[in-house]
Amino acid sequence: MIFTDSHAHLSFVAKELGGQALAALLDLYGGAQGEPLILDPGTEPGDLASRAALLEPWASAGFLRLAAGIWPSPENLASPEASMAALESAISRAVAGGTRIAAIGEGGLDYHYAEGVEGARKRAQGELFNYQLALASRLGLPMIVHSREAASDTLSILSSSRLASPVLIHCFGYGPQEARAFLDLGCYISFAGNLTYKRSDALCEACAIVPSGRLLLETDSPYMNPMPRRGKPCSPADVERTYAFAADLRGVEAENLAETVSANAHALFG
Repeated sequence: MIFTDSHAHLSFVAKELGGQALAALLDLYGGAQGEPLILDPGTEPGDLASRAALLEPWASAGFLRLAAGIWPSPENLASPEASMAALESAISRAVAGGTRIAAIGEGGLDYHYAEGVEGARKRAQGELFNYQLALASRLGLPMIVHSREAASDTLSILSSSRLASPVLIHCFGYGPQEARAFLDLGCYISFAGNLTYKRSDALCEACAIVPSGRLLLETDSPYMNPMPRRGKPCSPADVERTYAFAADLRGVEAENLAETVSANAHALFG
């Protein structure tokens, strides 16, 4: 069975596992039953064209979705305005050339590293995040949110933005209290392979309470390989193990969960 993967960095998968491995995987998705999707997110202002070119042979198959966004790296935070100008220019060129953009992202806040919570860097992250939220609202597209060790500020910014289009918290890394807060804002929540890791009790509690209509699952490949292959590069082929784990956690069959998640992905990304 082929499963929807709501967040897979396919260009990074090609670098880690090789172009032939990626091509074989995408050929499987192209012939799959049940309409599973893969969403390939953006992380750099100028990466959209190269990602679209890499995936062009499978564009007509209908299972791929492309997002365009800016991850809060030091380079991208040096000038949020310039980063956003480059992103908007890249989106305009892509759309003019016939590329369909399904979402904005991934963008958001990352406080994992000490420099991420310094005053100037923190302000720049918030500025870049708000710019992308405004762009998603203007284009009527969902926003894919990266939030790492930054739940409170992420919630505050999302609450203030009053975004009319849907929000997906990707690779959710918090507990049930934070999950309820994001759900109260109307967000979708996506879980990755870290759900299967040891000492993930709070994460498992969060996954158990997310309503079926707001749940997605992902690899964040080539990262976050689910057990028992933690630490190895992964691809959407590995998301099946996360489905099996989440299905057991929620007391449902994996096939039924696959249908639910695929329907949610279609609702979000078209």
